[in-house]
Amino acid sequence: MNDEELLSVMSEWNFWGSKPRLGIERDYYVDRIIKLLESVKIVAISGIRRAGKSFIARQAINRLIERGVRPEDTLIIKLDDERLVNPDYELLLRMYNLYLTHVKKGKETFLVIDEAQEVEGWERFVRGLEERCEARIVVTGSSAKLLSSELATLLSGRHVEVRVTPLSFKEFLKFKGIEIKGMLDLAKNLELVKRELVEMMNYGGFPDVVLHPEVRAELIHSYFDTIIVKDVVKRYNLRREEKVRTLAKFYISSSGSKITYNSVSKFLKIPVKTVERYSEYLEKSFLLFFLKNYSISPKAVENFPRKVYVIDNGFLKYFSTASLGRLFETLVVQHLYRYSLRRYYDIYYWSSEDSEVDVVIKSGKVILPIQIAYELNEENEDREIKGLKKFKKYANYDVALIITFDQEREINGIKVLPAYKFLLNIDEILDSILG
Repeated sequence: MNDEELLSVMSEWNFWGSKPRLGIERDYYVDRIIKLLESVKIVAISGIRRAGKSFIARQAINRLIERGVRPEDTLIIKLDDERLVNPDYELLLRMYNLYLTHVKKGKETFLVIDEAQEVEGWERFVRGLEERCEARIVVTGSSAKLLSSELATLLSGRHVEVRVTPLSFKEFLKFKGIEIKGMLDLAKNLELVKRELVEMMNYGGFPDVVLHPEVRAELIHSYFDTIIVKDVVKRYNLRREEKVRTLAKFYISSSGSKITYNSVSKFLKIPVKTVERYSEYLEKSFLLFFLKNYSISPKAVENFPRKVYVIDNGFLKYFSTASLGRLFETLVVQHLYRYSLRRYYDIYYWSSEDSEVDVVIKSGKVILPIQIAYELNEENEDREIKGLKKFKKYANYDVALIITFDQEREINGIKVLPAYKFLLNIDEILDSILG
């Protein structure tokens, strides 16, 4: 590809050429990235494949242009474009120099390197620009190389990471054309909101799955295959792809369950060390996350079983036979996990011999236990309350919550909240408790 052809391809990605597709803006992430770029020079957007990282990066550039940055002072480089055959470091440099020669107007550049992991040595390029104060840079990628642990090494701690997950319930409604701005909107659309909550429980919140329900089965299967092959098997040079698939499907079908590597090893007949290694890889691919058992003793935290959750309910739909209660619990815990990532809080579950608390969020000395039950009834109400009472003897707290599908009341000072209200206002509700 000669320079003219390459510049033509680049113009398709950029606002100084053919304005790229922006999709539906995800305000939280765009606001966060814009704010970070005011004080740091490198923002890394990580997260599971197909969660919308590339769109969010473009939306951030668009917001900057709306605020007065010239389009010619922005550059988007899409390293996963199929027309770039075997992209390498030299091609990255060449594209940047073409931009400087033929497009650039002002002094500072706002640069997006999309799917950075496609080029070996991209971090050297980014570090060089940062050291020369040439650009403020947004890097996106799905690979484990864009995890904070590896980024800290690659970029010498010069970046801030923004983790993107599939849609929240509020974003899910926005993608469906439903904006709930207050109590009146919620009251007028209550039955519709409840129906959409059931929809999200069943099919999850990947943006394309929400926008294209007619092909959601094909999309979810494609996402799963790509994650297993590219983000686990190829990334870690594994030879036993079928074992990775088996373990991933086992964890998905076990979402919300307590697991130990020994029990998984015996059940799947895979060596314990292999289970431990593959589990770490699956977690680094962002397909799964694990909650540890809350304990005052750090040693006990590590020794107890962990609870496993899948990052999106779409995988539950097509790779498990999850009950209604399991679908509901997983969806609520996904939102609590997303909240803990944004606030840098610790998130656990708690279990004793005869009681359990589904989620415990810890912010400094403030502790918030949360039970999750699709419905409170005569069979389970005492059990849910008992777990919270027993936990209070172990770790004192001021407020406890029970999240149900649509019940709202108070039991012995414990707030029972409907999920549609809780999920739509999760930041405000939890911030008021946790500070």
